[in-house]
Amino acid sequence: MKKLLLGCLCLLFYTTQIFAQSRTVTGTVTAREDGTTIPAVSVSVKGTTTGTQTGVDGKYTIKAADGDVLLFSFLGYDTQSVVVKDNVINVVLTLNSKQLGEVVVTGLGINKAKKTLGYAQTTVRSEEINRSAAINPLGGLQAKIAGVNISNVSGSSGGSTKVILRGYTSIGGTNQPLYIIDGVPLSNARSGSSDNFDFGNGANDIDPNLIDNISFLKGSAASAIYGSRGSNGVVIITTKKGKSGKPVIDFSTGTTLTDVAFVYKPQETFGQGWDAHFVLGENGNWGPKYDGQLRPWGAIVDNTQLLKPFSFIEGNVRNSFDTGIELNNNLTVSGGTDASTYLISYNNIFSNGILPGDADKYQRNNFSLRGTTTYKNFSADASLNYVAKNGNFVATGQGPTGVGTTFYENVLQIPGDIPIKDLRDYKNKYFNVDNYYTPYAENPYYNLNENGSKSKSDRVYGNVNLNYKFTPWFTLQLQQSADVNNSSARIWYNTNTPTPGSWVGGGNTEGQSRKPDVGSVEESNFQTYEYDTKLQGIFVKKFNSKFDINGLIGANYNDRGARTLSTSIEGLAIPGFYQLSNSVNKPTSAEAESHRRLVGFYAQGTLGYSDYLYLTLTGRNDITSTLATGNNSYFYPAANISYILSQALDIKNSAVSYIKLRGSYGETGSDTDPYNINNILTATNVGLGFGNLAFPFQGVPGFSISNTLLNPGLRPERVKEFELGGEFRFLNDRIGLDVTVYQRTRQDQILAVPIAPGTGYTSELVNFGSVRNRGIEIAFNASPVKTTGVSWDISYTFSKSRSIVTALPDGLDKVILNADGYGGQFVAIKGQPLGILQAPVPQYDPQGHIVVDGQGYPITAAENGTYGNFQHDFVMGLSNSVRVKNFLLGFTFEWDKGGKFYSGTADLLNFVGADPKTTYNDRNPFIVPNSVQKVTDGSGNVTYVENTTPITEANTDDYYYTTSNKAQAWSRTILDRSFIKLREVTLNYMLPKTVASKIGASKASIGIYGRNLLTWLPAGNHVVDPEVSNYGTDLASEYGEFRTAPPLRYYGASLKVTF
Repeated sequence: MKKLLLGCLCLLFYTTQIFAQSRTVTGTVTAREDGTTIPAVSVSVKGTTTGTQTGVDGKYTIKAADGDVLLFSFLGYDTQSVVVKDNVINVVLTLNSKQLGEVVVTGLGINKAKKTLGYAQTTVRSEEINRSAAINPLGGLQAKIAGVNISNVSGSSGGSTKVILRGYTSIGGTNQPLYIIDGVPLSNARSGSSDNFDFGNGANDIDPNLIDNISFLKGSAASAIYGSRGSNGVVIITTKKGKSGKPVIDFSTGTTLTDVAFVYKPQETFGQGWDAHFVLGENGNWGPKYDGQLRPWGAIVDNTQLLKPFSFIEGNVRNSFDTGIELNNNLTVSGGTDASTYLISYNNIFSNGILPGDADKYQRNNFSLRGTTTYKNFSADASLNYVAKNGNFVATGQGPTGVGTTFYENVLQIPGDIPIKDLRDYKNKYFNVDNYYTPYAENPYYNLNENGSKSKSDRVYGNVNLNYKFTPWFTLQLQQSADVNNSSARIWYNTNTPTPGSWVGGGNTEGQSRKPDVGSVEESNFQTYEYDTKLQGIFVKKFNSKFDINGLIGANYNDRGARTLSTSIEGLAIPGFYQLSNSVNKPTSAEAESHRRLVGFYAQGTLGYSDYLYLTLTGRNDITSTLATGNNSYFYPAANISYILSQALDIKNSAVSYIKLRGSYGETGSDTDPYNINNILTATNVGLGFGNLAFPFQGVPGFSISNTLLNPGLRPERVKEFELGGEFRFLNDRIGLDVTVYQRTRQDQILAVPIAPGTGYTSELVNFGSVRNRGIEIAFNASPVKTTGVSWDISYTFSKSRSIVTALPDGLDKVILNADGYGGQFVAIKGQPLGILQAPVPQYDPQGHIVVDGQGYPITAAENGTYGNFQHDFVMGLSNSVRVKNFLLGFTFEWDKGGKFYSGTADLLNFVGADPKTTYNDRNPFIVPNSVQKVTDGSGNVTYVENTTPITEANTDDYYYTTSNKAQAWSRTILDRSFIKLREVTLNYMLPKTVASKIGASKASIGIYGRNLLTWLPAGNHVVDPEVSNYGTDLASEYGEFRTAPPLRYYGASLKVTF
């Protein structure tokens, strides 16, 4: 979209001369490439000094005589001349590819010429967003934008999308960007549960087909106008609107198949058993080597038992999944007149994922309306969107009981010789609750069919934008928006209690009984709302041939809140009946409510000189309800400068097309969550020995204050950022380069830190410390081939950022960001990169040898060691687009290098002997390499001697347990985060107009596409996709994953038709 408010920087103000014989000519100026009106176009009568300019709505009025020639000129577009014959003259301007007149969306939805911006800004268009038919608006942009990390953390349809701009700086708060749609904020809250059900986040509710473009404001100078809410950058989404003319009908449909991209690589040598023996009831691969002989397996039922070859089954895990499907259908009707336009759209998404049955079925319906109207100096733009979605979701991780109650965790524990697909008939007498082959896990298909969740959501969001143009250079704008969401979720677990004496109930060869699941039901309701009001004045004016100015001044009122009510029971009286009344135990309820308000006052002005030098100053003052008086009002300044060197030096040659240098400084920040300054009472219970005293008790309610001491002296967090960059284009724009370096520091961070228990609290909420992030971003593009029928475009991005913890509270060595139950921690340490992975390590002698105990096992050191940090060394993206006549082929690669993460999947695979690492030395006795034993004589002198004690064959499995060999287990479960992915391949064909016209269409195209088709992982990781996580979508998610499902790949076909 090369148009719009470039004119807000380049307006010309002319003196009008009126002659008696002249007529009044009116009209509208639009851009040919997308039909959008262009403000600030210079309109003059040739050969005279009479002139004017188009307003914010693209309309103009001028006095001229019959036969006069009107000249329409605008930077970046070809000048057009029209002879006056009528009272109404509408003009369409064509973009001049040799001029850089691109207009982009900036803060508060204001359109500005990109050349005036003194900071990095990236805009992607609708075609790129929807090329691979992703059902969420950001899914098709992975690896395409420098400094922007996009990932689908759960890998499921409807699951959350994580977006991080320029890395992490917040330790205890959010690092998520602010989302703005058509100038107003949109909630991106994530819905989930303690059992790791991911119900998705708010930005995924947007219909990608409605999006015209998305702009990413990565730096504080760009986002300072948003104040505290823009501290992590801003994602600005602009939707489509109708155009004047006859009604246009756009229909698109896509069918996408999904399957498992890859599963872990298992060892193929040893089968079911434990301690090097074949054991029928075991869930491990610690038995003898496969020999292909027929052997009994599973439970003995009615004195019978199943037989199968004792052989490894190829594709066993992959075949436990099905092929999923996604259907994406969209219908849009738009049109209008010169005065008014309309757009009506409906989008339906249906997905049934890779899990057998309907356990991961998802559906979303989007209804959207948008209309614009103009009457004289008044214009209005209003939109209304309704999103209805519902789906079935499966838990990841370990579930609520910790005994294998999720599908994939149970699959991981099935020995390689047991046919997983045979277990689908989980009511079969050999595979049911009583007679599943092992008491140590659960039939995954029982889990899939008897446990699960349903989520339903109804969301309405929209806005009304009213404009009144007082003069050609000043417009007053009032904008009101609302975003209201009501959702509910039900999570259930059936009882799974084996009959005493049955195979799983203790009748197996080892006499072990499975821990019973008593079943549970949880019902939750969530309501969120956000109301936002903005009143602002926008002015654009050119004083003379040298100076122009544009800017805005305004006020913002934001009111948002949330309410959650959940009730749960444990212990189902009737199995399979998932009602809150189905328990002899009293339901447990929890209720939470929050409300916050923010008032902001802001101003921004850009002064331009001779179309090559621009200085922009920004200021915003926020007053928040979440901080105490005295600290709740805070000011954020920003400044940026843009210098178009090529224009200043009047460079006119084909070698150098454009050179722009830019620099900026900005401050943003963030307040705290509601109710963090004064202690409040919450419902409570009291621990009594082996039980709890729950309130209300005998009609008496009970409440307590939090264990965290809240702090009325909290100050807002502060982010300060410097940025330098340059934009270069060569060979008539055939080669382009954009380079940015920046430093961002977040200080006065708000976090709960430990305090002495004698205070009556365990922690205190304080301002403390800082994190510094430095980085470089490079975007390169080239067009090696560009002819009438053939073109080849290349796009390359490079990003490198490093976040360092520069300060922590006095007396605090580290802050724990995430942890697991096995000793691993994800921490922030002063002077170290943010997000260090620490875990148990072996004890070493002074010469660096591993010290072992009398049984030959490594001794665990007194303190945890450091295994690295999560941050990548760099991230690269490479995209190619080749057009041959009506065919367009595109593909994108991504390479993320470096970093570490914890894998709960790797931990479990080592535990059950499925990982190839567990076959070291062919599982014969071995001595721990480079090991010694500690010898202490009678005088206390310590020496170290060579270790000669082997790990026996029967004890090999213990060597790979996290619990029995903590010292070395973590070296096998903390993996390299690197990967290379073929993110996307697309092939589209635009049907000739003669063919499209036969079905009454003005244009039509068909396409095939694939996403996440290939993945290359480093040698140390043959287990899991480094991008997936079940620890949320913020900093904690970078710790890693805990037995998440395998990643997905997508491939499908689409059809788009316009009538």
